Amino acid sequence: MWFILFFAVVWSLVLLTRLFSLQIANFETWQDWAIKQHFTEIRLASERGPIYDRQGRLMAVSVPAGSVYVRPRQVKDRELTAKKIAELLKVKHERVRSALESSQPFVWVDRQVPRAVAEKVSDLKMPGVGHVLESRRFYPYNSAASTLIGKVGVDGVGLSGIEAVFEEYLHGKNIKTRMVRDAFGNMIQVETDESEEFAPPKGSPLNLTLDADIQIIVDEEIEAGRLAAKAKNAMAVMIDAQSGEVLALSQAPAVNFNKGKIDPAKDLKNLLLETVFEPGSIFKPIVAAAAIETKMASPREIIDCEGGRFPVGRHTIKDVHPNERISFRDVVVRSSNIGMTKIGMRMGEQKLYEFLRLFGFGQEALNLLPGETSGILRPVESWAKVDVATHSFGQGIAVTPLQVVRATAVIANGGRLPTLQVVQDGSRLAQKRIISERTAEAVREMMYGVVEDEHGTGKNAAIAGIRVGGKTGTAQKPNLNGRGYLPGAYMASFVGFTDGAALGVPRTFVLLVIIDEPNAGSIYGGTLAAPVFKRIMQRTLHLLTTKSGLGSGLQRIPIRPFAGDDSEGLLPAAFRSS
Repeated sequence: MWFILFFAVVWSLVLLTRLFSLQIANFETWQDWAIKQHFTEIRLASERGPIYDRQGRLMAVSVPAGSVYVRPRQVKDRELTAKKIAELLKVKHERVRSALESSQPFVWVDRQVPRAVAEKVSDLKMPGVGHVLESRRFYPYNSAASTLIGKVGVDGVGLSGIEAVFEEYLHGKNIKTRMVRDAFGNMIQVETDESEEFAPPKGSPLNLTLDADIQIIVDEEIEAGRLAAKAKNAMAVMIDAQSGEVLALSQAPAVNFNKGKIDPAKDLKNLLLETVFEPGSIFKPIVAAAAIETKMASPREIIDCEGGRFPVGRHTIKDVHPNERISFRDVVVRSSNIGMTKIGMRMGEQKLYEFLRLFGFGQEALNLLPGETSGILRPVESWAKVDVATHSFGQGIAVTPLQVVRATAVIANGGRLPTLQVVQDGSRLAQKRIISERTAEAVREMMYGVVEDEHGTGKNAAIAGIRVGGKTGTAQKPNLNGRGYLPGAYMASFVGFTDGAALGVPRTFVLLVIIDEPNAGSIYGGTLAAPVFKRIMQRTLHLLTTKSGLGSGLQRIPIRPFAGDDSEGLLPAAFRSS
């Protein structure tokens, strides 16, 4: 009995000592181990705010998706598990096998797959395999304005475009998410720091100035134009000349973020913002407007175009189609480099430079999205004598497509430089007058002549029933790795405007079309870009006139996403300052 009593006392002391160690002395250590065993923190993509076009149609929206995971230590038959998961997810067997052989306790196999597919994986009831629900970004119009809207990564963070600039506004408030596991490692609950019930964070909606219908028209036509010209790329941007709102912004070949993997260095690049090029002859109406405004020339004035050759210092300016004595109006209509050189030399380098700055060259046109360039307009101090001549007909200067379309809007709207907008904020931004209405009207008539006159270079842009003004351009591409130009590489372009008032559409639209490095026999903007311009404008006007008035075609939706408090500073600084 004494022996039994002694054994019971010793055993009780051992138990008490152990309990003291577990519950009191080393409580925090054991608690940490328990928490690590019972909980795991995972990062779920939040439900981002939707992006709408100007009529409230969804351009980007978050939809439910499933992300498949494995717990390698709990998997019993790795080969069989890898085979079945690979078959359902349609991924390589080696990829799944690598995840199963990981030393980590929790490994993602595939993120944001269709929810039905993820559920099929879980339905296999295989040990250590499961899925959680996340939000995946979906673009209902596929590739429409994809590089402008931007891409969202698997973690729900904007990687480019509007999605990146308005990340905090669209993403909403971040919350910490934990997964609670049972003794077998199965998920039994998702909880947050703020609530016992899981409520995914939601961002705020954003409204663009784009019109989805017009965007699709532009996308289709520039891709058709690119294929017909066998070109490397094609670009187009359409704006409302009065408001400066961007209605469509497109590049071809387009990228569809709904499909497959992307190459960030290539597929996230917005060519309309990042491309710089010598504008060539589409620059001539801008210089003509500057000359008329400064009273250095008049439309009816006769200019001697020297039969197609004109020496300037050690250089000789040439015309593709030689002319003798023609009016200044015909200098623009027939696209004479020599005529524009003489006008530019009259103005002088200082006045020419000042007016090019007034028209927005050498400055960012949109000033909102990352990657936008300001082009190249060198200070007057660095100009050579020949630069006055070459700048007058669009060489020696590098511009962006957005700069060109905004400058052309000045001529189309009566002399005011619009502030470009891609996001609606419920306001109309002030516009700065830079030329008189009389000057703008005179240059408009020149651009009408480019399309309507017998000798005009833009006849392929003519549309029956309405007046179309425009200017063709064909420019060599500079050699980025050295001086001079790339042999055989050209940019064919056409910029123009249409006034739809005759068809009951009281708006003036400005559209620029660029065919980059064509390889189908012709290199000229009048034969490659002008027909694309015509088809886009025809379809756009038809679209707007077949709807019940203008309102259903170009109205702003009543949603004002930025109305109210922005005390947390979610809007980008550039947007707030405007």
